[in-house]
Amino acid sequence: MFQSAPPLRILLAAAILGLSLTPTAFAQSPARTVSDTVPLVADGEVTVDNHGGSITVTTWDRGQVRYEAEIMPTDDDPDAEKVTIEARASNNRFRLATEHEGGDDESNVFGFSEDGFQWGGTNIPAVHYTIQMPRRAALQIDDHESTIDVTGLAGRLEIDTHEGPITVAEQRGELVIDSHESPISITDQDGDVSLDTHEGSIEIRRTTGRLSVDTHGSDLTAEALDGGFRFESHDGSARVSFAAVSDDVFAETHDGDVTLTLPAGTGFDLDTDFDDDVDLRSDVDLRSIRIADEDDEDVNYRGDVNGGGPMIRLESDDGDFALLSR
Repeated sequence: MFQSAPPLRILLAAAILGLSLTPTAFAQSPARTVSDTVPLVADGEVTVDNHGGSITVTTWDRGQVRYEAEIMPTDDDPDAEKVTIEARASNNRFRLATEHEGGDDESNVFGFSEDGFQWGGTNIPAVHYTIQMPRRAALQIDDHESTIDVTGLAGRLEIDTHEGPITVAEQRGELVIDSHESPISITDQDGDVSLDTHEGSIEIRRTTGRLSVDTHGSDLTAEALDGGFRFESHDGSARVSFAAVSDDVFAETHDGDVTLTLPAGTGFDLDTDFDDDVDLRSDVDLRSIRIADEDDEDVNYRGDVNGGGPMIRLESDDGDFALLSR
């Protein structure tokens, strides 16, 4: 008997079902892991170059570096095989670098495509580094937007990144960070700290050494600082409490606010350079070193407080300053 053709909607449904059961030719490849352990002298140097992902570093008392790099494909760049982990080792230096076949030429580090601004004109799969290295070795990180976490290092640490969050804990050595807008957290630091950033929050707790911050608009909070302090900013703010003032203090802003909290009875020499739009609030009696112009508009202070000590110099043309005692 003659049978009529199936309705069009049935044919369409069957076609769609068939497509859904057919493996796609563009399936995202799985993550790829590269790992190794290499020798390094105790006071050697480790360098890490990455673009995005994470860099987690801990330390040990071995003459070795152990690393694992997990390469994570993305929807835009599903092929993890395009990424190469370059590892170069010598007796006193070890270098890890993320290389991508579309972004090896340094002249193409930044580029534009129809999808907008991209690194190397292409999307780079994230690479997550986990590294254990000798405690006394130096570490240098060059990055764009990775999450960076370093714990327990007793050598010099230098970080250059654009916007990835940075956490440093239990550092025993000089710390240098150059960032555009990374949030920065530093805890239990023993050694000088130098921060150069455009904006982004900065939180520092329990630091021994000299703290230097050069920023455009970052907000700094520092607690239990034992050492000197230097802060230069356009419109950022600083709230700093000292465990001890053992070196000079300098703060210069355009229109930011600065609050310094000192241990009760701290001796220091105060020198200010304020315009008439600047207010200074103080728990300490500064009347004996007050200097004012004839109109009592520009008020400044020069002289010793509590017998003198390290110099505290404050400069601003618009902002609020406070000297507190606890």
